Amino acid sequence: MNARLKLVGTGILLCVALGLTIFCAEETIQAFQRFQQDHKLAISGDVSTISPWMTVPYIAHFYNVPESYLDSSLHITNEMSVRHIPLRALADRAKRPVDGLIHDIQRAILNYRKHRPNTNNKAGPAPALPRAPVRKGKT
Repeated sequence: MNARLKLVGTGILLCVALGLTIFCAEETIQAFQRFQQDHKLAISGDVSTISPWMTVPYIAHFYNVPESYLDSSLHITNEMSVRHIPLRALADRAKRPVDGLIHDIQRAILNYRKHRPNTNNKAGPAPALPRAPVRKGKT
């Protein structure tokens, strides 16, 4: 009976492990799909992808908006002290909700685009510079 109990216990543990593996695999697939969707939105310039971990210079670069414009829209006066802190920390310093700060940034970006229709509204990294030709030399 002891061997039978061990076999049943091992079978139950294997079933639990299999169930957890399937659950984790599904969560991973869903997270990857959400990432792909968010990435497509970000590349298209959708401001809904702005997150609390981002910094003002990152947002300015990614969404092709001058950093000084965002600073003035957010009423940031001493930009050197807030240059490399995420929006979450910036909202804490200003004693306001991070969602409100993100909403203000989104509105500022859309306002900038509306008043400057000739600017590139697509977000994304700056275009790559041409590479220098590779020289083959003697080794």
